[in-house]
Amino acid sequence: MIKRLIKIVSILIILCLIGATIFFYSIYISVENVKLHYESIVSTKIPKELNNLSIAFFSDIKYNSFMNKERLSNMLNEMNQADADIVIFGGDMFDSFASKAPNEAAKQELIGLLKEIKAPLGKFAVLGDQDLINEEIKNMVSDILYQSDFEIITNTSVRLRKQSNASITLIGLDSQINGTIDSTTAFSKINDEDFNLLVTHCPDTLKSTQVNTNYIDLALAGHSLGGQIYLPLFGPIKTIEGAVTYNHGSYTIGNTQLYVPNGLGTIDTDMRLFCPPEILVFRLEHGTTQTK
Repeated sequence: MIKRLIKIVSILIILCLIGATIFFYSIYISVENVKLHYESIVSTKIPKELNNLSIAFFSDIKYNSFMNKERLSNMLNEMNQADADIVIFGGDMFDSFASKAPNEAAKQELIGLLKEIKAPLGKFAVLGDQDLINEEIKNMVSDILYQSDFEIITNTSVRLRKQSNASITLIGLDSQINGTIDSTTAFSKINDEDFNLLVTHCPDTLKSTQVNTNYIDLALAGHSLGGQIYLPLFGPIKTIEGAVTYNHGSYTIGNTQLYVPNGLGTIDTDMRLFCPPEILVFRLEHGTTQTK
């Protein structure tokens, strides 16, 4: 009886230690350690002249809450190590703007950090739902991006080139939440013979009839934070509007491959479990294999 009791107590102690370790890791370690997720995108639509073109995508900084200058600086330094040709920001610069408006010092911190991002072929951005709560916030975020050498591509498209006339098309759509999507204008200059990359803030925008996935080869979105707490086999413990169907990882939607990274910041609780901060880095390659 005593041996059995000792065994039960020992198991309970071990379980408590495991639980405490996971809790400590999710609060003090996971939120800081950004993961660079590398993917190769292979398609016959990618011009040979753009072989090895690299694109980095990050989203959801959520500055002004748990995210601070030191944490963000470390994450962006990691991204710079990838030496991406092009960098794209997927929206949501701040968190808790209404209850704690960022001061001029915070704004200048962000400009200083974002300006240091290296991208010889351009830096582009779309705005997120938190960037569009009101005109004051929209103007502040837009000004930070402009001063940091980002081009905002709301409801428009641009050609991406690398020392030749060969190109792929980058399309930006406004946020599904708090924004106004104008796909007619955004898609007006694209065709299905080109390699088309769509960027928008909310991944569930891909469910909209306004997005013709027959024209989109690769799509990138943020917003969900991957759920922050993600349980294998079960998924995120919480989903939010705009990222209910597509909230974590990659999805095949018709001819489109959608990627939804975990973002950089956190909301509500500064905690991440099986869902580290994440930056995507893509290498483009001309080939016969379909986009993957």
